Amino acid sequence: MSRLRPFVRPLVIVPLVAIATGGAFVGGMLYERDVARARDEWGEARLLSTAIDSVRVNALDSLPGEELIRRAVSGMLRELQDPYAAMLSTDGFEQYRGTLQGAGRGLGIAIRRDGASHRITDVAEGSPALAAGVRAGDRILAVNGVPVAATASAGVFDTDSTRSPASQVVLTLWRAPHGDTVRVAVPRTAWHRPAVAEHGLLVDSVGYVRLSTISARSADELESQVEELLRRGAQSLVLDLRGNAGGLFEEGVRAASLFLPRGAIVSSLVGRGNTEVQPYRARQSRWTELPLTVLVDGRTASAAEVIAAALQDHGRALLVGSPTYGKGLVQRVVRLSSDIAIRLTTARWLTPRGVALERRTGKGAAGHGGIEPDVLLDYAVRHDPYSVPSGWSDATARSASIAADSLAMRALREQWPTRPLSLLEKHLADSLSALTPATIRAADARAEWTAVVTRHAVVRVLEVERAPEALLRYVARDDAAVRAGIDVVAPGTEVTHVTPQQLPPLLAPSGRRAQPKP
Repeated sequence: MSRLRPFVRPLVIVPLVAIATGGAFVGGMLYERDVARARDEWGEARLLSTAIDSVRVNALDSLPGEELIRRAVSGMLRELQDPYAAMLSTDGFEQYRGTLQGAGRGLGIAIRRDGASHRITDVAEGSPALAAGVRAGDRILAVNGVPVAATASAGVFDTDSTRSPASQVVLTLWRAPHGDTVRVAVPRTAWHRPAVAEHGLLVDSVGYVRLSTISARSADELESQVEELLRRGAQSLVLDLRGNAGGLFEEGVRAASLFLPRGAIVSSLVGRGNTEVQPYRARQSRWTELPLTVLVDGRTASAAEVIAAALQDHGRALLVGSPTYGKGLVQRVVRLSSDIAIRLTTARWLTPRGVALERRTGKGAAGHGGIEPDVLLDYAVRHDPYSVPSGWSDATARSASIAADSLAMRALREQWPTRPLSLLEKHLADSLSALTPATIRAADARAEWTAVVTRHAVVRVLEVERAPEALLRYVARDDAAVRAGIDVVAPGTEVTHVTPQQLPPLLAPSGRRAQPKP
């Protein structure tokens, strides 16, 4: 073996030298390529910088350098042909992030303008206004001492968008049913807007949850409300996603997971080039057999569509309403500096069956994405209890609002019977004969006016009484999608008037609850 050793060494060394030489050559090529690529990228960046400097220095009508950079970034985003791409200022970035986190804005009140009057129709759960004692049905007389009637712009009392360095807003309110004037100081504090906007029992065995957004903790809030309804006796559920523009993709996956078997694919993300599909699976399964229907419309979008598509594809729910919006894309926000951020579309999401839903260009069916409901309705949007017939004049609508106000306040002051609610409706309708405008002469027109005013008056009574479930049931009777949703999970069931236990008695003059008059 010793004689072979001199011949073995060259046989081993030569290949090693060749490999090392080749590796160095390849490594050098890769290094040069990376250097060349970096040089090209730096050259492109330098080209953009040179162009901005040239415009700033030489253009006849130039702009400051910072503004030129902003417009350059805006131009790049525009050229991407991405409908969801945008450049965000500091305020815009904070507002966008706050929306996704469920941050409440302003004082948390919704206002309806009735001519010169501004009535509070809703006070959000968890809001500063609710904590300060503001009630639905209150009318705003002044904001920080400035009379509303003298205000030229709605922005002064549109407190969800008013910005002020003041630590509080002082509202002067007219309060039903006795017309008391109260001043309420509402602090400007941070608060969380619940994703579940409404919930309750539509009938004794059918629960209802309206999910208005898909923000942080939305799945937890949905889970909590469904648990409560099941404890109260619900045996099926109507999940209302109408008007829900979406939000956080992962939160939508979590919400859908509540009703799917563990491990089921909820959705998948596809990045650039459609080369890699990343599935998202159900992890927190809760109610895999609960009868369920989902309400959707043309404003159901994004993460709300993730929920609807997953439940439909897995056969867990029938969808009722109209085709959804078709936002099958996912955005990411990138912070460029302390005062500039950009929002870009970075992925496409697919249904469990692998279908992309984003809207396409074109007209008719060729330009539509979204989800096709199992039960298609001609009119699927949420019913507005304060709607009036489209043919009514402004004068007729105003007369109806005044009459409804007058009757509702009379019913509250005199404690008209409300059990069953149909009794209140009849009493209100019978009292309208003397209030019907003389200009409405035809019998069918007078009947229509009476029906609209009666509905408005009942809603206002329930607002003041703070009876949200009674109001939910009352409005549901005229909501075609809700009625169809109930028929899916509980065929033959009708939305009836609320039971005595669900409708509180009217307020006594002292402000305490009183038993209704016989």
